[in-house]
Amino acid sequence: MRQACIFVSSTDVDEAWSKVSGAIENNQLTCAKVSTALRSMGRNGHVICVYTRDWTDRQDLMRTREVLQSLGFAKELGYKRDIDTRNRIYGFGEWYLRA
Repeated sequence: MRQACIFVSSTDVDEAWSKVSGAIENNQLTCAKVSTALRSMGRNGHVICVYTRDWTDRQDLMRTREVLQSLGFAKELGYKRDIDTRNRIYGFGEWYLRA
């Protein structure tokens, strides 16, 4: 899987999560998760991870990006493989993509 990472403040997390979870319920997005408050890596707030089924399917990645943009997440999004997160590989790497 590949995930889009949306970083939001604590004050905006409920509204952002409502938009993402609504898109999942409407079959516009596959699945997602939201973090508890981030306190590491110099960040405050939360991250919402939105997943695509196949990390090699660029068409699905771009479709997911369009859905997120239509929900108001207009900033550039970072995408990375889920396995990189599990292996604690952060930042720009061989498989990291910005869209």
